[in-house]
Amino acid sequence: MPGVPSGRGCDACRKQKKKCDIDVYPCTRCGRLGIPCIGHGQRRYKFKNETVDPALVQRPASASKSLTRVSPPETVVEPSRTPNNGLSSLTAAFIHSISQQVDIKFQLPWNFGGFLHCVPPRLGRSAALDAAIDSLVTAHKNYCTGGFDPNQLVLTKYSRALAVLRHDLDDVAKARSSESLCAVLVVSIAQLFVDPRRDHAISHTRGAAQIMRARGFFSTSTDVFERSLLTTLRGPVVFEALLTDKIQFSSRDWKIFNSEILGSKSLPGGEWYYVIAAIPDLIQRSKAAIILYDPPSLNLLSLELETRSLLDECKAIITTQRERFETYEPSSQPPAMAGHMHAHYLRSLGMAMATGIILNCVLSGLEGTADWIPQESSSWSQEITRLSHLATKYLPLGSMAMILCLRIAWMGAVDPSASREIEDLLLEYDKACLGSPAESLCCDMTRAMRRFTLQDL
Repeated sequence: MPGVPSGRGCDACRKQKKKCDIDVYPCTRCGRLGIPCIGHGQRRYKFKNETVDPALVQRPASASKSLTRVSPPETVVEPSRTPNNGLSSLTAAFIHSISQQVDIKFQLPWNFGGFLHCVPPRLGRSAALDAAIDSLVTAHKNYCTGGFDPNQLVLTKYSRALAVLRHDLDDVAKARSSESLCAVLVVSIAQLFVDPRRDHAISHTRGAAQIMRARGFFSTSTDVFERSLLTTLRGPVVFEALLTDKIQFSSRDWKIFNSEILGSKSLPGGEWYYVIAAIPDLIQRSKAAIILYDPPSLNLLSLELETRSLLDECKAIITTQRERFETYEPSSQPPAMAGHMHAHYLRSLGMAMATGIILNCVLSGLEGTADWIPQESSSWSQEITRLSHLATKYLPLGSMAMILCLRIAWMGAVDPSASREIEDLLLEYDKACLGSPAESLCCDMTRAMRRFTLQDL
């Protein structure tokens, strides 16, 4: 069966016989239409069916002369993996779970990254990735039906995913593959659904950070999947480094890391991400300067100027995001996309203002509390509270990011009644997302506030 390579366009473009932009994911057409870009960049082959036509079975010579041979039909198949019922079922279940038709309240790509749309063609290549996806699909299904407590099947598949991942990471060749890196991220997502009440930003994120540093923080590969994966991984690493000291990067590491996400400044709604990614290194250098220099030196002064510069940039982003949110008209979007865009603007504005509150905390730690700092933070805190009330209709997954925004808003609240309102909202969010209130909530927020104000030296 001779094979001839076919195109690498996505399934949607191939079905409509449209030219597919394979250099970006999702392709331009799928991105514009807001549909899943399945099969993007995947090599296919055309195989000619060489089986003998039943009409041409051997006959007497006199009869065979009158026969006309018909050209065999062509079929398109994908031989990248050995098909089997288990793999086909897993692929179908995963594609359903990441479909754009799934309500934003439970949609995985919306909350955890578009890289998930690139995974289906990779299934069958890596035992670790297959086991991780199997665990995620099972745990996510249980979570969507209100199962905050994992059943036996969820725990079994999650344990298997961890065991297979450890085995693959012990193999140097497999550990360097993009499939293994993807498995690490997928397992960390599955862990959220396996045990929602647990602090899931732990070893998986630190492991991903070490893998990224070993790779040089960015990929020189032309593989769309690998580039999308590394871009997605930066988010958990930034927030883990922001809230804890578990991510040990040098200033040089952070400089390289942040240079790779410079492009996010040009993405609508993603401008705040570039600013917040600069804060972990700023906190790290500020603490070092306070410990090493007494009385305050020119080094502290330069850090104050750097913080003010980031804060000015953040204020401009907040103004832009607020304008986008206030002028957004749901009627301008297809019904399927209206909720996504509204939730997107809510999240982007909330995260931008949360970034501003954190920078104000750092600035107060460097130069002392100026009168304008608490007033400005209090104003942003009140606005985040208002946005969080609006975002409750997208709970649990569609507005999960607002939990972080609310915790930071609590740090900026000045009025005790405002603090209590935020605490009540957090209880509502925790109940919807985790099944029960998070333990030691105020202690966690106080600890984070001491970190941002440089008091936990």
